[in-house]
Amino acid sequence: MSLRKTPQELSILRTGGRFLAEVIAIASEAAKPGVVLRDLDALIAKEIIARDSTPSFLKFQGFPANSCLSLNEQVVHGIPDGRVLKEGDILGIDVGLWYQKLCVDSAVTVPIGQVSKEAERLLSITQKALAKGISAVRPGRRVGSISYSVQSVAEAANLGIVRALTGHGVGHAIWEAPEIPNYGRTSDGMILRPGMVLAIEPMFTLGKGEVLTEIDGWGIVTTDGSLAAQFEHTVIVTEHGAEIITQV
Repeated sequence: MSLRKTPQELSILRTGGRFLAEVIAIASEAAKPGVVLRDLDALIAKEIIARDSTPSFLKFQGFPANSCLSLNEQVVHGIPDGRVLKEGDILGIDVGLWYQKLCVDSAVTVPIGQVSKEAERLLSITQKALAKGISAVRPGRRVGSISYSVQSVAEAANLGIVRALTGHGVGHAIWEAPEIPNYGRTSDGMILRPGMVLAIEPMFTLGKGEVLTEIDGWGIVTTDGSLAAQFEHTVIVTEHGAEIITQV
């Protein structure tokens, strides 16, 4: 399995990325007070299938849903269930899809109605860190350049970095090499080459950044109960930098 995709594969991934961006935009708009998480998951599945694609998370290592919907102190891998969104919540919407045997991955964290100033700050800075990490992508640099850039944003804002979870390569599989930590040195990790496809995903918290797995075996939550946010894009490493393929 090559980490560098062919031009034909990159074309397919661009289409899949556009489809995924559309699905996440629809889900984000639908995430309002009173919405049940499993209903939002059903909407996501419907929109993926309408685009001749398949949810990549469903049944992956036994995961029971089409998307990961992570609420408040849940960082990632939240199972959509009967919980009802309420004013002041924040919701992580993490979705992947297969299109023509290749997969892409993306995530946003959205406010539900009016949220606290601290929650707004967490979302804004985590999104800023994603942009900073993407801007660090250059062929010939190492993965650590991404990691260092993300870490710098978190530390400047005094936010917790979730060190137990990482970004990753994507395309032929849901998770491929290289791992992309959200902390590190510019000299760390694999050298980036044109044609590599990466899922970069900062995960920050208002607390220390330490996490544990919930009793369902899937949800990852902050140990101190602090709010958590995740933003993620799939990008192609080009000759000159990064091409984001999961944005509208």
